[in-house]
Amino acid sequence: MKQFDGFNHEEMTMGDVLAMENFDLPSVNDVIEGEVVRVTNQEVTVDIHGATEGTIYLSELTLDKVDSAKEVIKVGDKIKAMIKKVDDEQILLSRRALLEYQRFQDLKVAFEKGETLEAKVERAVKGGLIVNIGMEAFLPANMIDVTYVSDLEQYVGQTVSVRIVEFNARNKKIKVSRKIVVAEQLKAQREDQFSTLTVGEVVEGTVVRIEKYGAFVRFGALEGLVHISEICHLPVEKVEDVLAVNQAVTAKVIKIEGTKLQLSIKAILPTPFEQFVSAYQVGDIVEGEVVRLMDFGAFVEVAPGVEGLVHLSELSWDHKVKLEDIVSEGKRVSVRVLSIDSQNQRLALSIKKVEQDPWVAFGHNVGDVIKGQVTNITDLGAFIKVAPYIEGLCHYTETSWNPNVKLASLVAVGDEVEVKIISLDAKKHRLGLSLRQVKSNPWTEVTFKSGDVITGKVESANDRGAFVAVAEDVVGFLPMNQITEKRISRVEDALSIGQDVDVKVVRFEPNNFKLELSIRRIKEDAEREEFNKYMQQQETVENETLGDLFGDALKNLL
Repeated sequence: MKQFDGFNHEEMTMGDVLAMENFDLPSVNDVIEGEVVRVTNQEVTVDIHGATEGTIYLSELTLDKVDSAKEVIKVGDKIKAMIKKVDDEQILLSRRALLEYQRFQDLKVAFEKGETLEAKVERAVKGGLIVNIGMEAFLPANMIDVTYVSDLEQYVGQTVSVRIVEFNARNKKIKVSRKIVVAEQLKAQREDQFSTLTVGEVVEGTVVRIEKYGAFVRFGALEGLVHISEICHLPVEKVEDVLAVNQAVTAKVIKIEGTKLQLSIKAILPTPFEQFVSAYQVGDIVEGEVVRLMDFGAFVEVAPGVEGLVHLSELSWDHKVKLEDIVSEGKRVSVRVLSIDSQNQRLALSIKKVEQDPWVAFGHNVGDVIKGQVTNITDLGAFIKVAPYIEGLCHYTETSWNPNVKLASLVAVGDEVEVKIISLDAKKHRLGLSLRQVKSNPWTEVTFKSGDVITGKVESANDRGAFVAVAEDVVGFLPMNQITEKRISRVEDALSIGQDVDVKVVRFEPNNFKLELSIRRIKEDAEREEFNKYMQQQETVENETLGDLFGDALKNLL
């Protein structure tokens, strides 16, 4: 150590030093500069160019937490320190106080210039956070972010950017705000993001606020409103039933009006119709609820927001059934998908085709003889039900082999009859039936021919002549002028119904069911034959004329 006038410095007291002439003792709070001459774990000795050296204890060495002074200082370093104590024993120095003062002054400049500082969050306290910006400062809870923060503990240990908003030099209290920095950053980001944003752009964001009319979604630095009608394709009664604060969502920008943005979540979601057709196809059977009845059919909801039409023709295989007999609003039904019109988002459905087509399951062919029940009689013919949901038509021409028989005289509604299938089109649901073809065609079985004389029974008559049955279902027509050679005005003047008569077959066309008869021709043929015989006998008679011989008889023949 340095010696003074033969005295050992280590043996001198502070009083000895003060007694020395021409020595100016430093004052408390003076700032001095010296050279480090010794370093231990707990203290540092500094040559302050005076009669004695200064001491800096570890606690006054630095603002940082260290275990040894050797981590901070080494012998030979030039350092500045503040005088903290001067007494008979020693001069105590504080480098920490000088660093605090210098840092405080730096923070004052930062406050005045509005500089942004990095702060380490040390702990959460009532009403906010304690942060370190070189010295402790208070960050109120309402200045942490641009939105309300409920969990303060999440920030402990983090480093955040802040700005000094209050600086009290007297008591060295500092208040900082992170909200200001975040707001400025968001503003800059908003301007940058907004400059490139376009309608139709898809963004990912987070729900930050919910109102009755919709939800506000933040994406990046921007916020947009998702109106309640744009949340999903189905009606929404309450926004909170579908969305929650902090929920991540994807939306499409649908309108930019100044700085206001309108978003749509449903715009990027598949429609209920699109979801349905991705899961079902034509031919599938689905469950649904009847939601509306119309004159032309019923609308069935087969999925939320997806309706299809069951046309009247697709209600039942029974074409006579009424709409209200099959469905009613609110009724659950099974339907088969008939067609899908994706462009117009329309579905055609069928209730009846959930079951097998009865025409496919009919199991009969043309030529089969089956039983059925007469359901209706019209001018066209008789409709006959031969199986559930299957009716066929017996045309009036297929009633009887006798063309003169009227349909109504043979069958009545409700009658059970036997019929033959004469045509069948399962695809078009058409069935042709015949009552007469259950039996063989008698017109092809009779053995007479034109010119034959046969016996028949008078069945009926009209103003043109009489109908004569010559066999079962084989009836011929006897014209009025062929009944007798005399002129008559009514059939009854010469014949009676039920009377057996001999008739001559004048014309017979079995394929056309035509048979023309004559009684008069029988008599005329007999007279002609008698005349021919007589003429043969009189061939040798000369000079006699036919008039002389036959008189009135010849006139009648002519």
